[in-house]
Amino acid sequence: MKIIQHIFKDIKLHRLFLDLSLLSAKISLAMIMATFRMIVPCSMKRLIGETVLITGAGHGLGRELAIQLSLMGCIIVCWDNDIDNNRSTMREVSKNGGEVYGFVVDISKRMEVRETVRLMRKVGVPDITMLINNAALLHHKPYLSFDPDDVEKTFNVNVLSNFWTIEAFLPMMLMKGSGHIVAISSMCGIYGVSQKVAYCSSKFAVRGLMEALHEEVRLDERKPNIYFTTIYPFYIDTGLAKDPKYRMNCRFPYIFGVVTPEYAAREIIKAIRRNYTEYSIPRCLFSLNAINRIVPESVMRLILDFLANVDRKQKEKDTMNAKLDLIKI
Repeated sequence: MKIIQHIFKDIKLHRLFLDLSLLSAKISLAMIMATFRMIVPCSMKRLIGETVLITGAGHGLGRELAIQLSLMGCIIVCWDNDIDNNRSTMREVSKNGGEVYGFVVDISKRMEVRETVRLMRKVGVPDITMLINNAALLHHKPYLSFDPDDVEKTFNVNVLSNFWTIEAFLPMMLMKGSGHIVAISSMCGIYGVSQKVAYCSSKFAVRGLMEALHEEVRLDERKPNIYFTTIYPFYIDTGLAKDPKYRMNCRFPYIFGVVTPEYAAREIIKAIRRNYTEYSIPRCLFSLNAINRIVPESVMRLILDFLANVDRKQKEKDTMNAKLDLIKI
């Protein structure tokens, strides 16, 4: 009996050794391929004929994505809760010869999303092959000054709406075996930022949603060819983040400066066409994040404070407080 147990034990150890050897070989190959792709990016896929639904298409980044994607031959479906802004985007797409549909919808409400999808099918809108969850809210306030309604609205628009839109369009993508889901997150979904607690929390949630859903679809027995892309912009001049002093306090404006919606849209489309899973704007931010996650927390804070020019902000705050004290005297 002991001899048999010993034999089985040897067999298990042998199998474990083979499995570890195979894993090591796969990891080495994956590292080589990843390094190669850093030097030579994969070719860009064509988007002509894709039916792209964009939430928050009425202004800013959503509007620019709609315009640029239509010029590449995509059929555009604009969703926004502002009828005038949505029509403005539709007119711009139509002016350039693009095919466009528009619907006024509050994406934070699940039933409204479902009803709009039924309406789209009724009027003959082609099946959605690419979903871009772009709409977002941002309230810039200290944590203890937050209005509970603002927190709820932030999560309804920034997080739950992603669930409702994906729920509406993923089944058809799975049935067809192809599709692309894009989420516009933020670097606030990578790092916590002062006075943006609700916004950061919501963007961290979007990151978790996309990673978990990507893994779930990857393990689906049908092996669908569905791509997931999460975008992490730093600062886009869309009017969402109202921080007028940022441009003056930015230490490296050429790297961490404010980018236009036009530039951001071009970068996002590049990431989509290359089927990137994650993409930051600017691209170097992921490298910085990788470094920051390796070093001790105290070092990470020093790097972030240096980049954010915290010392200058504190001096400006002290100067302002001194002036207020003089006025009171």
